[in-house]
Amino acid sequence: MTSLGHSTIKGKAGALSVRRQGPRGEAAKGQLLFLHGAWSSTWYWDMHFMPHFAEAGYDCVAVNLRAHGDSEGEIRFATIEDYIDDVTRLIGELDSPILIGHSMGGFIAQHIAARQAVRGLALLASVPHYGCWSGFLNVVRTTPSGVLRCLSTGDLTPIVTDPDAARSLMFSRGPLESDMDYMLDLYGTESIPALFGMLLKRVRGLPAASTPRLVVGADRDRLVSATDVRRTARRLGVEPVFIPNSSHMLTVDHRWRTVAAVLMEWLTIHLARPVRGESAGPAGSVVPEDGEAEDKPALRRA
Repeated sequence: MTSLGHSTIKGKAGALSVRRQGPRGEAAKGQLLFLHGAWSSTWYWDMHFMPHFAEAGYDCVAVNLRAHGDSEGEIRFATIEDYIDDVTRLIGELDSPILIGHSMGGFIAQHIAARQAVRGLALLASVPHYGCWSGFLNVVRTTPSGVLRCLSTGDLTPIVTDPDAARSLMFSRGPLESDMDYMLDLYGTESIPALFGMLLKRVRGLPAASTPRLVVGADRDRLVSATDVRRTARRLGVEPVFIPNSSHMLTVDHRWRTVAAVLMEWLTIHLARPVRGESAGPAGSVVPEDGEAEDKPALRRA
């Protein structure tokens, strides 16, 4: 397996940290650009998706948005438009990447795909084009005291520093379900202006008609509702795919392999470049946690 590389590019707010893994140039089936969500960084792409898709022959790239992870910048006044600028700058240095956005990253990807040509657009538990209203209301219901602390401190950290709230919102688990608790410390701060952007800055345009699109939701998601997923898919002219028994953090939850299989099948059908000397294998198979392949993904379309 290829090792995970690290570099930086110059952003308006300072150096942006970039992770890269997999074959490059003509040796790659294509280039994937993974965009993370709020309170996060590339850690949840580094964990499973980057090595998985690199091993499958893709050039995998992920960026820490300004003031996230080890990227420079000031979080307090960062906006969605700032994050869009960060990603657009990176795209300018890449080879026509396929955008794969999770949560806030999906919202950013939709804005970019509406403004410029992209090779493909995959949305995983993405904030919908009209804003994260259902998720915001669920945050208020789950941790009203945390929301008040956010307003008084000027950042969104209190929402994810409450273990019960973070466990519920991110992983759809109750107070006694601690199997994903080891990830709670990986969350960081987030910008209130960015939240306002996710509420108010609607995506106005659509990707080019020729752009392949994929919309995936999680059936236990407490931040992006099933209605949100269906409306996003309808707007993009595709059928949504729902991953059963999975949370908002479907990229690292126990069913991440099912998500990866759906994405792999879509890439194989619509976007993968042929690599010299490689024979085509069956598309869309799932490797469960025990390592045995299934014939088809355990998913449902709605």
